[in-house]
Amino acid sequence: MHYNQQYDAMSLSRAGAEMNMEDKYNFCNTYNFYMIGIHMEDGNSYEGILERHDDDNVYLLVPIGDMDDNRFGYGGYGGLGYGGYGGFGGYGYPYRFRRFRRFRFPFFGIRSFFFPFFF
Repeated sequence: MHYNQQYDAMSLSRAGAEMNMEDKYNFCNTYNFYMIGIHMEDGNSYEGILERHDDDNVYLLVPIGDMDDNRFGYGGYGGLGYGGYGGFGGYGYPYRFRRFRRFRFPFFGIRSFFFPFFF
């Protein structure tokens, strides 16, 4: 892939300009298995790993289950906020691994793509 083609897809997504179906499909071909975000036509935004795509849909693996208050195990000293040691996983490690769910988004509902990280 040439640098100019990659830059064109990225500039379209960053500028928030409307992408046509061919641009969306080419973007998905280029950034398969990357962490991306999508802006939908209804105003919602989603972030996830671009798993696959077909002629009509994009499939993202979206992380879920990280919003628990008890992320760092049992917490030492009876759970009084001293989450330093004790519980499963040792000092400072999450209680469980991040889980992903597969979601399908139709191409016609996607306004633009973006990258959730700053490089």
